[in-house]
Amino acid sequence: MLLGCLVAVSAIAGVLVWQGTGKKDEEDRQYAESDGSSEQLLWNDEETTGTKEETTKAVTETKETVREARETTPVETEEREQTTEAPTLEARHETEAPEEEPEEPSEAPAAVSQVQTVNFQAENGLLWPAQGNVIMEYSMDKTVYFPTLDQYKCNPAVLIQGEVGMPVTAAAAAVVKVVGTDAELGNYVTLDLGNGYELTYGQLADPQVTPGDYLEAGAQVGTLASPTKYYVVEGVNLYLKMTKDGAPIDPLDFVDYAED
Repeated sequence: MLLGCLVAVSAIAGVLVWQGTGKKDEEDRQYAESDGSSEQLLWNDEETTGTKEETTKAVTETKETVREARETTPVETEEREQTTEAPTLEARHETEAPEEEPEEPSEAPAAVSQVQTVNFQAENGLLWPAQGNVIMEYSMDKTVYFPTLDQYKCNPAVLIQGEVGMPVTAAAAAVVKVVGTDAELGNYVTLDLGNGYELTYGQLADPQVTPGDYLEAGAQVGTLASPTKYYVVEGVNLYLKMTKDGAPIDPLDFVDYAED
């Protein structure tokens, strides 16, 4: 019985040894058969490896080029922007800055030859401005009676009797200073005679002058109108007031007046 067990064990061991040897032989055979292909694989690996190295080198060089481009481009771009921006700003300033245009001659210089100076001299006297008699004299040192107002008061002017539509003329060479309307005087005109002398004509129907006009002595200023409510009783008249440096003076002192 013991002998039978030993035989069985020996048989089993032989089978295992045979299987191991057969397996090893199979592996060796497979290795021997694949030896040629392994060389081919190794060669392919070397070729692939070479290609990868070249590719890696190319990629590296490309990255370095891109990096250099990135480092260089902002500076160049900034320089281009600065170069472009400066002329743009200058152009903008030139556009915004108002261009100086040559001054065109105004109407005033063109009319210089027509501008006349006035220089009234007391010794030259005044022309009589309207055909009529004085119905109320100048009086600033004492009061006089005003029929329409029914009161006494000082009179800074003279009233020259006339008719509606009667012409009124400049008593001396003058420049028209004011054309206006007043409750007491109606339509009136103030003439600048020069040297501080002025004449005011009141109760005019239609002044025929405008401020700035130059009038020769005797030129028509306007015509007489109906009297205002302040002079209804006195009737149609020319209100004539004269001043020197703004103070009233008697115009009859400058005219050869003789009452008819």
